[in-house]
Amino acid sequence: MGLHASWNGATEVAAWEVISGPRPNRLKPLGSVPRDGFETAMVAQTTDPYVAVRARDSSGRILGTSDPVEL
Repeated sequence: MGLHASWNGATEVAAWEVISGPRPNRLKPLGSVPRDGFETAMVAQTTDPYVAVRARDSSGRILGTSDPVEL
């Protein structure tokens, strides 16, 4: 599946982490990609029904997490 994340002006975002799981409250990391400009495209493969994206800074601290969406 293809995902897109926008940094929306938050210059401290260094990477996007895709998380997925069987329920919205049970998501685990799939992988991450470096932020690439205003909008970063990602490809993820999962059989889990829920996914979300986390923003991380250069030290790995979570800056925010999107709401989970059902695939």
